[in-house]
Amino acid sequence: MAGRLPYIKRKVYPHMVGEEIGIWGRFVDKFPDRFETVDYDFRVGEGIALSMEEDENYSRMAKMLSQKRIDVVGWVGDSPVIIEVKKRVGLSTLGQVLGYRILFENEFKNFPSPDFCSANVTFISILQLPKFINLSKSPSSF
Repeated sequence: MAGRLPYIKRKVYPHMVGEEIGIWGRFVDKFPDRFETVDYDFRVGEGIALSMEEDENYSRMAKMLSQKRIDVVGWVGDSPVIIEVKKRVGLSTLGQVLGYRILFENEFKNFPSPDFCSANVTFISILQLPKFINLSKSPSSF
């Protein structure tokens, strides 16, 4: 399952606003060959299941709005990397991407377990459990 979009720099990205656009743009500039394709605003999880009495369109919208959304899934062949784009990365970000990984694995059993990555203002890092590899230490390296 390759991503739906080419991995290129854009003026806007689905689901990203404000500083996130610049952060992700710098990531793409710094690592132009990191991925082959990407998906933005990638939904995982079951979402809310309404009763059968509800309108089909209303039920579909409720499900889509209540699913978790991964900022970016980068693809190299069939190998996914879950990416969360944030101004500041902390423990809550780690919990978020770990949760996304579990939801992804439950839903997409035919793919390898995804690595995850965080793109942020002060560094770009790839988290490959149990090892943390820092690819850049300061914003001046962008």
